[in-house]
Amino acid sequence: MLTGYLIAVVLAALALTRLPGAIRGRNMLIASSAAAIVLAFALITPDVYAALDRFSPIPNLVDLVAKLALFTGLLLAGTQVARAWRAPETQRRISGLPGVLVFLGVFVAEVVIFAVVHTTSSVPDLADNLSSPLVRLYSTLATAYPAYIAALLLPHVRKGLSSSQGATKATSRFLFVGFVLAGVRFVLGLVTLLLPATYYVGQVVSGVAAIFVALGLATAFFARLGRQRAAQRQYS
Repeated sequence: MLTGYLIAVVLAALALTRLPGAIRGRNMLIASSAAAIVLAFALITPDVYAALDRFSPIPNLVDLVAKLALFTGLLLAGTQVARAWRAPETQRRISGLPGVLVFLGVFVAEVVIFAVVHTTSSVPDLADNLSSPLVRLYSTLATAYPAYIAALLLPHVRKGLSSSQGATKATSRFLFVGFVLAGVRFVLGLVTLLLPATYYVGQVVSGVAAIFVALGLATAFFARLGRQRAAQRQYS
């Protein structure tokens, strides 16, 4: 429980670094991404989830909303990273037609499984029913989309690890670790299909991956801010 709150607080703090630019109408894409990811993690913290689920017409509908928010945040963040690395083909596979089809395919599959599974317990990811193969598939599918985005971006981020610019190298390191962990989480999800106990390890990995990605995006933001201020001092 404490881990879930900690992850939500850290992500919210990092998202706030985007707020000044968003208020001025800049960096709206990445600010929207940060807000969506924070919302996703905030919704699945135990107290928030339980409170909202009491008012939901369908048990655990909050979980589907959280997954939609997470997928949306990843799509926006992935688009921004692909743009920053000047990778139009990767961007197309994230937010172009192929990417939209993957996004919709995974989420629609989640909705279908959610509709088939009958559970009355109120818990994120339907985790009280891991004895059901469908619930384990539901959970694993939710890790497939982050792994897809990570797999597309990893080759570009890897190039930044050898950059001579400190900010680029730091950003790349954070993102690289986050994306690798997203892949590890998907593998753990596949293992969960056979060994349900693996699920809880995977949830911790998911949160750590999100924090590293957020750190990478925040580092890139502060580096850009520093360059802008340096340029203003130079011409003032």
